Amino acid sequence: MPKLLFPILAVVAIAGLIVLWPPQKRASLPPAQTIAADIEPMTTADRIAQPPLRQTFTNEPYRLVISAADQWQTPRARGQLYEGDTLRWQKDLPHEYGPRFALIGPAGQVLLLDEFINVASPYALTLIDLDGEVVVQRSFDDVQKALDISPAILTEQATSGWWISAPPRLHVRSSRALVETGGTTLEVDLATGELSRRADL
Repeated sequence: MPKLLFPILAVVAIAGLIVLWPPQKRASLPPAQTIAADIEPMTTADRIAQPPLRQTFTNEPYRLVISAADQWQTPRARGQLYEGDTLRWQKDLPHEYGPRFALIGPAGQVLLLDEFINVASPYALTLIDLDGEVVVQRSFDDVQKALDISPAILTEQATSGWWISAPPRLHVRSSRALVETGGTTLEVDLATGELSRRADL
């Protein structure tokens, strides 16, 4: 066999191996957009809503100011009651992000209702007198028992917070607050904090 034939046979053999050897698949990562689709960016709705940094409620000559203690870096709120230009009291409030509603009675009593956060609050009703002393504090459970209405009905009919159906108002002829809830009206005596259910409203 001629010497030239050996190199030719070697080339042919190598070429055959290349053709017959099955191609190897590379391991691949999922497309980048698949990973991104599984992680949704935070939307505005995901953030906790916050009240204004400062709110003012008036019933002349009284003025109640509720403000963020630290620009809402924490939920702490502060209350200040003025009679004319005279500061009658100021204190940190236990309500997270402040109360949902506030009323001022004719003798400077302050009624704070519910918390801004939507929970069954221990501070459903807080009555503070003109000197800044807490007269009474009522929880959601206390309200429910006074009304003798199931918690489910109170929460289902609520449109403002956990249990209130409409913004509270002062009774025009007495020192009482009226709060619509659960298809009825809760009456709060602003002198004593006593709760009762109004059958005539």
